[in-house]
Amino acid sequence: MPRLITITLYEHGTKYIGEDNRAIQDALVKLNKEFKKDFKKLDKSEDNPDSEDDIDESKGVVEVYANKIKARHYVGFAAIDNVFVQILPKVFEPSNNDENEEDTWSSIMAFVRMLDTAYGMKVKTHDLAYLQGRKLHPSLYEVFVYLFAKSLWDEIQRGYHREYVELHSEEKFLRGKLLLSKQIRKLPHQRHTFSVEIHELIEDNLLNRILYFSVREAMRRTNWGLNKRLLGNLMLAFDGVTPIHLTREHFERVHFTRLNERFRKPFELARLLFMPASGEGRIREVSGFFVDMNKLFELYIARVLSRYAGENGYMLTTNRDSENRKELFNNKPLESSLKNQYPDYILHLNKGLVILDAKYTELVKTNKNGETKIELKPDIARQLYVYSRIWGYHRVNGHEVDSKPPSIIIVPASSTYNQGLSDKPLEFEFFDGRKLYIIAYDMEYLKKRNVSAADGDFRKSLEGIIDQHRPS
Repeated sequence: MPRLITITLYEHGTKYIGEDNRAIQDALVKLNKEFKKDFKKLDKSEDNPDSEDDIDESKGVVEVYANKIKARHYVGFAAIDNVFVQILPKVFEPSNNDENEEDTWSSIMAFVRMLDTAYGMKVKTHDLAYLQGRKLHPSLYEVFVYLFAKSLWDEIQRGYHREYVELHSEEKFLRGKLLLSKQIRKLPHQRHTFSVEIHELIEDNLLNRILYFSVREAMRRTNWGLNKRLLGNLMLAFDGVTPIHLTREHFERVHFTRLNERFRKPFELARLLFMPASGEGRIREVSGFFVDMNKLFELYIARVLSRYAGENGYMLTTNRDSENRKELFNNKPLESSLKNQYPDYILHLNKGLVILDAKYTELVKTNKNGETKIELKPDIARQLYVYSRIWGYHRVNGHEVDSKPPSIIIVPASSTYNQGLSDKPLEFEFFDGRKLYIIAYDMEYLKKRNVSAADGDFRKSLEGIIDQHRPS
């Protein structure tokens, strides 16, 4: 068996692999090809804006060169042949150049906590703490295999999933539904049996076949002894399930009801890891997923703001909601094409509103002398000004009224990314008096297993701005 190769990168980071590592280059080119076609994403949003015509084989998830590879803006992991590649968010990158396994573990766990919040994956905190304390080789792929196997094993211990399956059989006694059209075509020596249709409550159903297929695939790829023991127990548990070669269509045929809802989490993880590519007979050569970090941060902040709004009696709308969309022009030529932009979130208070936009961007720049300064791009400032202008504009009795709602830019911060921004909000004032603020969400807390503290600091900054602009 070829030696397992694990590659850890941070987004936009570069790693030199040498010119003789053809196996790594071939594996990453295969990853890029699969990614451009129909690589599984974490959700159904357009996380991959690159089309097959826009990029070549060397520029998908990673840019592949003769002696190095460079990560792009996608984060996640993949297993290709004997190569495991994991790309982590730059905001979690450690400060020292000599990264050790403990640093990598902290970054992986912070990333998983971020995914858990953004996508509601219901990851148990004690499972992550257990893995990090086991001193295993840090692998995001192995972490997800463990989460799949552990969640499935927990449910299997509560009982197998059984469902009624339609079966056609030949019986000596009449039971179920008699298949008359088949019965009357029987020859005389066959008429001592009845052709019947029955429904039996059995374990050998579609959902269990998918889970069994996923367990076998995970067993084939995992290298953690911990995962192998869990998966081995599951192999024995699914001994009565028919092993078949599954396609994407099998996964898409599963529907959840109150009877099988408890298996949704392991199923979703199995689909994320092992669902084959589209097309009859195709197999999944690449396991894993990648997500656009910009989208992930936007969705993460949406979950944070949603909790805050619910607890304070506010209403939150996002750029996907119709209430958050206003046209920029009253009229425009029919032949013109204009993609309207909307703020990521609008927080509707009891009186007034606040406009917020999540920007996964680095504002704190360091020059050659080690001096830092904050650089806010003019395009971002103009964008937030327009949002405030559009949503603050009203006509009352034929007169223009502008409430000048405050606009807020939310950026991530950590000990190595936008350092110093997490202390207090930055305040800007436009020429007409409307306000623009920058709030940093301190992602360093996610590495320290304290998401609530990050939320608390963020809420404190947000409440200070709301109180400042609350109508008297």
